[in-house]
Amino acid sequence: METKKITAKFYYVITVVIALALVVIVNVIANLSDFRVDFTEDQRYSLTTSTQDFLNSDSLLNERILFKIYLEGEELPAEANRLKKAIKGKLEEFKYYAGKRVEYEFINPNTGTEADFKELSEQLIAKGKGIRPLTLNYRSEGKNQQLFLFPGAVVSYKGSISGYVRFMEGGQSYLDQNFETKVQRAITNIEYKLMEAIDKATRTTKKTLGFLSGHAELKPQNTAAMRNILEETYIIKDVAINGRINALDKLDGLIIADPQKPFSDKDKFVIDQYLMQGGNILLTYNPLNINRDTLRKYGQVNSIRKKTDIEKLTYDYGIKINDDLLVDAEYGAFIVSPRSQPIPYYFYIKGQGTEHPITSQLDPIMLFYASSLQFVQTENTTTPSVLLTTSSNAKSFGIAPLVSLGMFRAFGEQPKFQDDIDNPENRLMVGAMVEGMFESAFKNRLVDTYKNNRDAVFFEKSKKAGKLCVFSSGDFFQNKYFDSVEVLEENRYKYIPRYPNERIGEFDEILLGGSKGNFDVIQNTIDYMLGESSLLAVRSRTIDLHPTDKNKVTEQAGFYKVINLLIPLSIVIILALTLVIIRKRKFAKK
Repeated sequence: METKKITAKFYYVITVVIALALVVIVNVIANLSDFRVDFTEDQRYSLTTSTQDFLNSDSLLNERILFKIYLEGEELPAEANRLKKAIKGKLEEFKYYAGKRVEYEFINPNTGTEADFKELSEQLIAKGKGIRPLTLNYRSEGKNQQLFLFPGAVVSYKGSISGYVRFMEGGQSYLDQNFETKVQRAITNIEYKLMEAIDKATRTTKKTLGFLSGHAELKPQNTAAMRNILEETYIIKDVAINGRINALDKLDGLIIADPQKPFSDKDKFVIDQYLMQGGNILLTYNPLNINRDTLRKYGQVNSIRKKTDIEKLTYDYGIKINDDLLVDAEYGAFIVSPRSQPIPYYFYIKGQGTEHPITSQLDPIMLFYASSLQFVQTENTTTPSVLLTTSSNAKSFGIAPLVSLGMFRAFGEQPKFQDDIDNPENRLMVGAMVEGMFESAFKNRLVDTYKNNRDAVFFEKSKKAGKLCVFSSGDFFQNKYFDSVEVLEENRYKYIPRYPNERIGEFDEILLGGSKGNFDVIQNTIDYMLGESSLLAVRSRTIDLHPTDKNKVTEQAGFYKVINLLIPLSIVIILALTLVIIRKRKFAKK
């Protein structure tokens, strides 16, 4: 009997020793091995392959880069804390691959005196190029409260500031379901935002992007804000064709922003041949002109065809721009005067992104007067892509229609423009791209001026693949500007651009309704067209974070509290009863 007890004890000791040895061996192997496993379906805790390759490369990232994130403090709401933790987790992933070449620190911007906060705010805003402050409105203890956040980072490379990261756009926001949705979108875009900042900091060469002039396109002061964003990555030039056959030859990309005057055959020929040589063209254009001043004065105005002829070129390349106007139940507002209440305005539509990497993760795009687009059959070897659409509750309001502010009285705040407002087939295209090999629009009608020009080399079809992108609203990315502002330190007057999301009391239609993806869609399109492939895989990535349904939490809080109380107690009771039964049976046998 005694021998059996000793054998049993020895068996238990051996078992424990083996188990401990296995634990030690597993830990040693884990420490010596270098691997990670992400079991989430959307791989939310992993970086894309392109990001890993970039961070692993000592030649691409050869110096230390520092991120100073101004999202810290005990007063941060749960949603902001969730964003902070996500940013920290992603940066830890970056450090895993890049090592000491990636560093970061979190800073609380709300410490110090009011003067310190004001000084820091000016530094972070950086004259509109930096982090835009977000004013978060909420109720606490029966009072309205405000919290100022800077949801972004200052990026330093090689010892100096190289750029800024905006994880969320600034402006006014409320602590509600919409804010939680914005946080979710921000979490999805963290990897892209960080990689975009690293890419800009480490870039050694810049491609050239031209803004076309000569046909009453948007003026430089009206595109100043967009240029400020693009010039961080590209060399920006203003280009006029003026009959020069090679006017566009040195451009990597061309923006034609809301032209108002006709294109001559000469100019169209130069644009055509630029595309045949692998050019990249972005056109923002609505074929109808709506005089907003007349609309404000009389309450209605006839839309007038611009007749620029640029739409004939896009038709030959596979995109038809219809001369209609669209109305949408996802709409903006029209301001008659600074003192009047905004009027719901169905012609200001909120363009919806698609699965294309350019628009898949963008906020809605506010389009001021948009026409419908269609793909047309051509002999080109191109791939068409839908970039932006209306909602499923939208329709064409007719060819060159009368525009009236009185539509609101007929349709109300929740208009119904379709019988089945949830049918995705109702969506109308307002952003499109065709890319590939084109046939010249002048294949059978060479312009007389260039027939005998020795400098003119005519390409009947594409020499290499090109891209054409069309958005059917012309001025959706323009900024308003202050005229003749005195700049004392420069002893002169100049235009100062007014940036979206920095609403400081001035009247500006584009600011109404909070931040939109108007600037982002232009930047993404240019990046895509000019081959910034390292960022494309990151940009199109989706992380499925399910936001908390606060109404559901409130309604079912009691039920889950009871469950959380009863289940642990039930487990303890079941285990206790099981132990009692086992002991009774054991002693009953003796």
